[in-house]
Amino acid sequence: MKIAYFTYDDEKLFEFKAYKLESVEEEHIIKDIPQMEDEKIEFLSNLDEEIFILLPYNDGEDFYLKHFNHLEYFKDGDNNFKMGTLISHTVGRKDEENNLVNMFREVYKTGEKKTGILRYMNDDGKLLKYHDFHYFRAGDELFLIHKDKTEIKMYRDHTLNDEELGVAILQDGKIVELNENYAMYVHKTRDQMLGSEYGFKGMKPELAEMIKKEIELISLQKSPSYKAPISAYNNDGSIKFFLNGEGSYIAYDNRPAVLIKIKDLTQQEIAKNRIESSRDSKTHLKDTFESLTKHSKTIVSYGRYSEDKFIVSDNFYDVIEDESRSYPFNPGIVRDFLMGEDLELYDAMMDSLSPANPEVEFTTSIMTLKLNIKYIRHHIKRMYDSQGNAECYVSSHQDITDEATYANSLKKQIFDKNEIIKDKDVQIKEAHHNIKNSLNILLSLLRMEEHSHIPLGDIIEDTKTHLKSISVMHEKIYQSENLVEIELKGYIDSIVESLFDIYSSKIQYISKVDDIKLNAKQAKSLGLIVNELINNTVKHAFPDDAPGKVEIRIGRLDKKIEVEYRDSGVGLPEDVDFDNPTSLGLTVIRNLTKQIDGEIEYAYDNGTCIKILFTESDIF
Repeated sequence: MKIAYFTYDDEKLFEFKAYKLESVEEEHIIKDIPQMEDEKIEFLSNLDEEIFILLPYNDGEDFYLKHFNHLEYFKDGDNNFKMGTLISHTVGRKDEENNLVNMFREVYKTGEKKTGILRYMNDDGKLLKYHDFHYFRAGDELFLIHKDKTEIKMYRDHTLNDEELGVAILQDGKIVELNENYAMYVHKTRDQMLGSEYGFKGMKPELAEMIKKEIELISLQKSPSYKAPISAYNNDGSIKFFLNGEGSYIAYDNRPAVLIKIKDLTQQEIAKNRIESSRDSKTHLKDTFESLTKHSKTIVSYGRYSEDKFIVSDNFYDVIEDESRSYPFNPGIVRDFLMGEDLELYDAMMDSLSPANPEVEFTTSIMTLKLNIKYIRHHIKRMYDSQGNAECYVSSHQDITDEATYANSLKKQIFDKNEIIKDKDVQIKEAHHNIKNSLNILLSLLRMEEHSHIPLGDIIEDTKTHLKSISVMHEKIYQSENLVEIELKGYIDSIVESLFDIYSSKIQYISKVDDIKLNAKQAKSLGLIVNELINNTVKHAFPDDAPGKVEIRIGRLDKKIEVEYRDSGVGLPEDVDFDNPTSLGLTVIRNLTKQIDGEIEYAYDNGTCIKILFTESDIF
């Protein structure tokens, strides 16, 4: 087996043959391996990606395996890969220039990430595995992540090599890959098309505009796919050409792209027209069907009920996997291969056929004679005489197994993205709710000051500080990852520094706020409490602009948040009662503390010392 590494920076890094792992001796195993937490091991074991964690040995000249989340790969046969094994013993090579350990050393010493493609091939060059790799350093550990992209790679290559389709991959408006069929359909060479912009020449303007919009939506992952027939007719009304165009989302080299597929259906359309005008010609139909399906996975059949005569294309036996080609055909043959809900769907669709509804199209799965599951797209049209009696039918049954498998994978990706969008919508609504609450609080504070007969100038000054606190809060909310939590240290520090700037205060600020994330509702109340405490300190704690300092300490105590506010000023009057405050500022502090179900204490300790204790809430 050959293993080849390609990096996006260096292109092909190296290539070597590996028949099996070399024998691991005891001297090549490090005994004292730092233990990982069981929870982390359990978490990593549930990931599909292969994740190796390496620790440096001999100052980063070598590394040994601390953890691999799929160690069971090496349990069978001669492979005895173990935790603690020195990496140089298993992936080291005599060729010093092309040595995988050199890549690990570079990542470890420089801290730069390495990304690229890892391919496993047999001796004939056939692809066995296709992985994306990401190597990076975190602390003293190296993380090697391999993500299996084999199915996507094989699907892409299979599609590009499809002899029936013209295929191109469109990225950033330009064609980055295509096959010869596609070039032939547009009457150019493959070299002429590579790197060129996607063209709409020859299409009807309305069709070109529709396809252009669909491609833009797919590129933005706002639409999964589109289908568009592209046709032209001769002067006598006969078909000149008829192409089926499709576009769908694909990840090409880890970036969004659009997969364009064109299928020439000219002969099929001509055959359909002939069927409509020549239903009685059994020989002609047989020839047409065989020509129509010679290189496709589509079964075409035709029958006349009154004469009990039916024709089916030979590839019927290929689709149902009948090597003997002896399975008897009849109009209801599809039912033999259906199960469960698919059988119920088929019967319901057939029962719905009538002169008013002569045509149905639907998809089911079938189980072939070799017990393989295939997805089939059915298109059935029934013709009736003037009395409404079924006269004949024509049907096509297209094997879409490859397309359905890819579509299911794509649907999951779209579903996951929609869930992220829904979560963001909830967060934005919560942010709007926070704004509304903030304005209501500000209005309440203004009313309280108005009823306390505070001079207008003081009300305006206090309003400035309240607005600044609320502004800082919303700025921190929008900088957060989820719009509903605030990093408390940056939030409190910003409020204090902003207020000192408004007052042109020279008071020294000492921050001892821990790195805590608090929900926006409680953070808002806490910010306004700090606002009032700073206002009181600036206005009353230091008469005649005496120098002083303010210290704020916030941390977790068990499952509660403890806030301690100190200043070195003259302290509060001895008759202060937080349960029945007489000043507006202390009334606001008491009310805001109640909003977060907190408790407040006051003491004189060479200045004001106020402690607030409240339980952290999970409600955002």
